[in-house]
Amino acid sequence: MSLQADGRLRFDHERIDDDPPAARMSFCLTTDLTGNGRPDVVVGAVGRKLPVTLPVLNKRINLGKLPGTQELIDRLEYNVFWYENPGWERHDVARSPELSVGADLGDIDGDGRVELVTGRNLNRHELYWFEQATDPRDPWTRHLVTDDFEKYHDVAVADVDDDGDLEVLALSQESEVVFYYDVPEDPRSEPWPVSNRHVVAEGLNVEGVQVVDVDGDGRTEIVAGTNVFHRNDDGSWDREVVAEGWEWTRIVAADVDRDGDPELVVAEGDLPYQGDRRGRLGVFDPPEWDLTVLHDDLSNPHSLQVADLDGDGDLDIFVAEMGLEEGHDPRQFVFRNRGDGTFGSELVDSGVPTHEAKLVDLDDDGRLDVAGKGYAHRTVDVWYRS
Repeated sequence: MSLQADGRLRFDHERIDDDPPAARMSFCLTTDLTGNGRPDVVVGAVGRKLPVTLPVLNKRINLGKLPGTQELIDRLEYNVFWYENPGWERHDVARSPELSVGADLGDIDGDGRVELVTGRNLNRHELYWFEQATDPRDPWTRHLVTDDFEKYHDVAVADVDDDGDLEVLALSQESEVVFYYDVPEDPRSEPWPVSNRHVVAEGLNVEGVQVVDVDGDGRTEIVAGTNVFHRNDDGSWDREVVAEGWEWTRIVAADVDRDGDPELVVAEGDLPYQGDRRGRLGVFDPPEWDLTVLHDDLSNPHSLQVADLDGDGDLDIFVAEMGLEEGHDPRQFVFRNRGDGTFGSELVDSGVPTHEAKLVDLDDDGRLDVAGKGYAHRTVDVWYRS
């Protein structure tokens, strides 16, 4: 374990790209695409770089606002790209404008390689999976799952119904639907059959999703925002509300106090950007979901990870801010577990806007590093434990 002289965790920052091929980057995932044992970094984007303009009669005309030109610009912009570890060479692999926040990886077609699942943003209706090429550096093929809903914020590729097969689970914010699909026999059929679709809940606009056995009954639950959905024998789902009033959430279910039951760790990732108050970080302890607030003055903490960062066997909490507030220096915190489920806060970095960061061992030294990128800021960054 590497600590500073005062016992605090230390991370060294490296910028791996200051000119990615798209703007407003929406998701960040890590996986070993090349088979060399090192996790690579996969990034997706809403898209649209700075406006393309031309000088006309001493004025600058924004081409993106002219009829038909925005669609052309969108088609020319790569919205899925990844960085090869080591060296961080970028590979631009797919064009699909307006990809939303939230994506996941899983072997959709059974070929032994992971595929990418993600959906489109506001006023868009498509949920896609991207088929990885035999050589992941080559273009990936886009396939339509459905276009029946609007704006998909968070998806998961997991065995939702405990049948031994992977399903695709998605939260549609604008349509206010939580649903999942059984992967069809031919996943390349477009769209997937409606008969393969299962609606978990309607009238629910939430963020943050995880598939996990929350209550220890041997059956997986769906955690969607601050709600837990329990599956009945007939395939229907009962909603358990963990908390009201927590908004725009990032969530992780994990046993942070070693009592055998997962707690729900929640950060309000889009506050104050989407509201009029600061974001909170809290831990909800089952079965009554008693709340401990760890921080109540965060600025859009849209990166939330839970892992043992200091090697003491207890789960710590990592949070990073997006940098959307003018005049506010975005921060990264680690809330170190004292061993009893209480936490001490450490500021581990500041000044780099970070969105959807992941904890992962990038350099194979046995310690967790950080991979992240901006949302409104066009940078991709890593932080190595030193």
